[in-house]
Amino acid sequence: MDRPRLSEAEIERIRRERYAPRVTQCDYLHLSELKLALAGVFAALPERTGPVLDLFCGTQPYRDMVPFSPVWGFDVDSHFGRADVVGGNPLPFADGTFSLVLCTQALHLVDDPAAAVLEMARVLQPGGTAIVTVPHIFRKEIPQERRLSREQMEVLFTSWHTRIDGFGSRTSAAMYAVAGIQGALARRWAVLRLLGLPVALIANGFSLVLAPFAKRQLRPFHASWMLVGTPHAFARH
Repeated sequence: MDRPRLSEAEIERIRRERYAPRVTQCDYLHLSELKLALAGVFAALPERTGPVLDLFCGTQPYRDMVPFSPVWGFDVDSHFGRADVVGGNPLPFADGTFSLVLCTQALHLVDDPAAAVLEMARVLQPGGTAIVTVPHIFRKEIPQERRLSREQMEVLFTSWHTRIDGFGSRTSAAMYAVAGIQGALARRWAVLRLLGLPVALIANGFSLVLAPFAKRQLRPFHASWMLVGTPHAFARH
């Protein structure tokens, strides 16, 4: 059953919070690091033309960052109001349609990640690229969410040429968990929504101060994974 479409004001609020997070948000560090990681990958892409598929696009917060166009947003329903195409698996696109598939913070939510990866390979042009990000450390809030380790990502994309890099810090992972807990409590007790801003300001402040120390003193740690890959020829059907 499709989720109801959010109001335009709510859609724009979510899009803005994803693209330009504020220090008053508990997920400020996580979203800032995600945007920085995407900017670096986009800058390193070979020069190509579109079209581009923003897969499971939500509010399409990163659409304006994509270095070529047009960008087509696809989602499973119209809940976030920014999908150009709504549908399911298999994707309603011809083989080899897109030069780039972007899938941010969504693959861990789909019912069948392996089928989604096969569809990415099918709709990519020869030599096309997929950019996929998934959170590694987070507080599970809905049954559909699953943690995808680096090894699990490698298995899902076993028929691809891939590079998987970690991004995000211990502090951003901790704050991402705080965001989930605070949001869950606020949904249950509305009065706790008032605590969101001061909690975020204090926690983000401490995190920003402690981050350089944690980076120097602790072994490398990544809150999220980013995969950049191209399908092998035999992965196409």
